[in-house]
Amino acid sequence: MKKILFLLFISAKLIFVSAQPYQINLQVSSFSEGDFAPFIFSNDLSGAPRIFAVTISPEQGEVKVRGEIYWKKDADSGFDWLLTFRTRVFQARSFFNTDLGNTIQLGRGETNSSLIDENRRRGRPSGEYRLDIYLLDANDQQLAFDSKTYEFSNPAQTLSIILPQPGSIENIGGVHAEWTELNGIQYYEIKANVRESAAQSLEDALDSGSPVIDNVPVGVLNSIDLRTILSREWTPGQEIVFRVAALLVGGTPSDMIESNIVNFYLDDPANPFQEETTENINQLLQSLYDGLGSNLLDRLLSGNLQITDISWEETGLNLSPQEIQDLLNYLRQHPDNILNIEQD
Repeated sequence: MKKILFLLFISAKLIFVSAQPYQINLQVSSFSEGDFAPFIFSNDLSGAPRIFAVTISPEQGEVKVRGEIYWKKDADSGFDWLLTFRTRVFQARSFFNTDLGNTIQLGRGETNSSLIDENRRRGRPSGEYRLDIYLLDANDQQLAFDSKTYEFSNPAQTLSIILPQPGSIENIGGVHAEWTELNGIQYYEIKANVRESAAQSLEDALDSGSPVIDNVPVGVLNSIDLRTILSREWTPGQEIVFRVAALLVGGTPSDMIESNIVNFYLDDPANPFQEETTENINQLLQSLYDGLGSNLLDRLLSGNLQITDISWEETGLNLSPQEIQDLLNYLRQHPDNILNIEQD
């Protein structure tokens, strides 16, 4: 029997499919200085509000992301490297900055500590910030890139005391303190002390002895009744000096922003300083025959003029309540010693 061999030739066609190139798109959200501050000051990618979103396509395969932030402090400088963050390998997908460190694990990051500290000292984000985003494969080879720049035009913030006004007389039972509100802080802190004499500078008085308020944190509200946070009791007639400080997010106590120092007096029902001072000044002005003296008296009596403090021109130091009384009594008895009265 003959065997017939059938040879079946099958032509094979090799098809090469090229991989679709990756694309990455960086979108920067609309945010405030307060939102951005913790992102920069503490390098907290997940703890800050949504600052940016990253879209990756196609969403397939394993990838990494590296981000670099640069800072341009002013118009006369260039962009300097501020910090770098890296992710571990993850399945390609779109994400927000709030996912970094949560659903997407982070690797080791790096920061420029001197520039971070300079940002903290300014108290708020300022200048321009550029975010560069690199999409990498599992072997750190670059697949795609995008970059965005965000500018803050506001200058560095400062902390100022609004109330009490310098040299004012306050009710010993409750002293309302208020100060300017800052962005990106952990808490405010208050220190207050007794000023023993006009020869003491306000700073020396604040730092001497045992404070009546000893660096007490008061949260993030920008007002408080000082009476409620006393470390020790104050007494009627005392001159008090106080200061507010603010600790920035991610900062240390050495980075705190400090306000100006303000002095005020506690009223003394047994020795009503304000009433006595006003009465003495009224009598003094009545003894003067010039038009300016009469004009000032009319404004005092009508309530359109208020005395906040009296100070020595040479030193700029405020007089104590007793020194004011002694001066007014002397001038009332010796009005000829008044050489001139000027009104600003």
